[in-house]
This record gives sequence, structure tokens and C-alpha cells, in this order.
Amino acid sequence: MATRIAFVFALLCMAVLPALAKKEAANEPRKPSAAEKRKLDKQRKDSLKEREQRAKKNKKANEALGKKVEAVMDAWKDKGFEGAVLVAKDGQPIFKKGYAMADREGKRANAPDTLYDIGSVTKLFTAAGVLRLEQDGKLKLSDTLGKFFAFAPSDKKGITLTQLLSHTSGLSRMYDDEIDFMSRDNTVKGLLGIKLSSEPGTQFEYSNTNYYIAGAVIEVASGGTYEDYMMKHIIEPAGMKDSAFSSSEKLDDKRTAMRYEDGKLRGDVTNWPFTWGQRGCGYLVSTVEDMQRFSDAIDYGDFLDEEARRKWFSIQKETYALGWFCEERDKRKVQYHGGASPGAWAYFCRYPDDDVMFVFFLNVSETGKRIDLDVARDLETALFG
Repeated sequence: MATRIAFVFALLCMAVLPALAKKEAANEPRKPSAAEKRKLDKQRKDSLKEREQRAKKNKKANEALGKKVEAVMDAWKDKGFEGAVLVAKDGQPIFKKGYAMADREGKRANAPDTLYDIGSVTKLFTAAGVLRLEQDGKLKLSDTLGKFFAFAPSDKKGITLTQLLSHTSGLSRMYDDEIDFMSRDNTVKGLLGIKLSSEPGTQFEYSNTNYYIAGAVIEVASGGTYEDYMMKHIIEPAGMKDSAFSSSEKLDDKRTAMRYEDGKLRGDVTNWPFTWGQRGCGYLVSTVEDMQRFSDAIDYGDFLDEEARRKWFSIQKETYALGWFCEERDKRKVQYHGGASPGAWAYFCRYPDDDVMFVFFLNVSETGKRIDLDVARDLETALFG
């Protein structure tokens, strides 16, 4: 009898263990070998050297381009631009400047190192956080919400992380302000309790709901807080020395931009409450100079590996990838995202094949009026004609 039991147990082990091993293998971290790392480091070093040489060769042309950008922004200053802008080519800023006041009462001017709320530009960072967790073997983009939240309703359990990050989950962009945004799980429960606006995977609908939940996934998968994970694995490795989330003690209050909405002071960007009504979706605080560092790190850093970066920019539906709008204009690749919050506008744009990026932040907003898309269009025209 004992022999028979042992035989059956052995058969069960033969059936189950390979499946478990396969599951573990699928979740193993992607780490380059020592030889691969040396190769990657050499490629990065060679690319940076080539970029430096290109910047020297194009110095005069880039200076002329900077003057064109300055003319565009001076015209926008006369039309009410209040904030800061930075344009870089070949890894060098060709123009950076602040306009109007960061603090009207304190008479402190906007500058390239002023801290701004970057709004929904935060989404591309959250997407990077999820991709880093996949790179480190903590999850897969094909994982569903049911894996992270046992309480997910049956019609939402099968939504994948790819669908969340690409706004194709069908989760509605309309939600009740009475949801308990102070608690992570109550926030997720409240958002998942809303009727789907479309069948998951079938349509693109830009919805903050996706990124609130993506932020919660980062916490569940990492075992820590959203902010700590993002700072340690994305923001700091990208060289963003001045950036952090609203209410962080790391932020320098002396450099904060005040928020002006419809002409009224709404507070500052560094001390704005950071609840689950913002996590994952927005309220990262940064400078235009830090955003250049981030843009450089995308191409020359190692906070994400090549596979993760490829997924980051892979379009899922319409023009949206994972946290980025990606288009081709006149055969030129463009990667961008905008953002808004009370008393703030933001726009971050990259042209990877041209080694060009620009970013601008505003610390004013007016109901029913926005200038960010027009400013972005004029900057693109100045840069490429």
C-alpha cells in the first residue's frame, strides 16, 4: 500500500513540478550576463561619443535653431505664456528659459529649475514602473486584474495590464467623486464597481481610472509604496535629481511654482495633497531640466532594458502605446504626452531619430482655454519647418 501511495505521489510530482518550473521561468528577471553588460556599456559609451561629436559639428546650426525657438517663445510670452521651456538637440539645450512669475506675491520668477506639477505626463513614468516590474520578474503585462485584486468583479477580472496602460481596458473615465480615494483598495473597489464603457481590448478611451489602478498594481507587485518604488527604480536611476511626487519632503519649497487657476491662487505644487485620486495618474513634480535628463536616460540609461523600451513605445490602438502617444509626422517619429491639473499645464515631446526633445510647463490655467497644443505646434514648426 505504501509503495502504491509513493508511486502515485511521484506521478503527481512529475505532472505538477514541470508546470511550476515553467511558471517560475516565465517570471524570472531579465538580467544581462557579464559579457552582455560589457557589450551594452560599450555600445552606450560609443553612442554618447558619437552624440558629442554630432553636437560639435552642428553647433552653429543648433545655435541658429535656438534663436528661432526663442522668437517663438517671445511671441508666446506676449500672448500670456507663464512657465518654463527647454529645447534640446544632440543632447545639448539649445534654448531654456522661464517666463513670468512662479510666485506673484513673492515676486519670484519662473526659471528652468522651477518645480512644476507635470500632470498626466506622469503616466509614462507609471507605465515605465510596470515595465520595470516585468523586467524584474515581478509580473507580466499579460497578467490580469484578478491576479492582483481578488475582489475584482467578474467582468473586470480579465483586464490585462497591457489594456490598462494603453487605455483599452474599457474602464470608464467617468467616476463618482464619493469614491474613497484615501484608501488604495477602496479606490480600486470603487473604480472597478463602475460599469464598463466598452468590452476590454476593443476600444481606446483615455481614462485616468486605468492609471490609478496601475499605480495600485505597482504597490501590490512590489510590496512597497508606489512613490518609493518609482523613486528607486525609475526617477532616481534616470538622473532626475530634483523630482518627486507632490507632498514629498525631497521637494525644495523655495523653487516651487504657485498654482494660478482662473486668476486665483490655488496653492503650490510641492505641498499639494497626494492621495489615491492622484497616484499613478499624475502629480509628479519636476523641472524642465530634469525632463531633459529623463529624455537622455530613455536612450542612454539602463533603468529599462531594450525589450521594456520596445514595449513602452509599441502602439496598441490608435496612436497610444504604453503611457505615450506615438505618431509619425512627415516620416518623423514623435513620442509625446501632455498633462493638466489645477493651475498647471505640461507638455513633453521627443523626436528620437532627430535627437530632439522639448518640454514646457505652465503654472497657470484658465477654464475653457488651453494653449499647450498651440505652443507645441509652433515649437515643432520652428524646429522642423
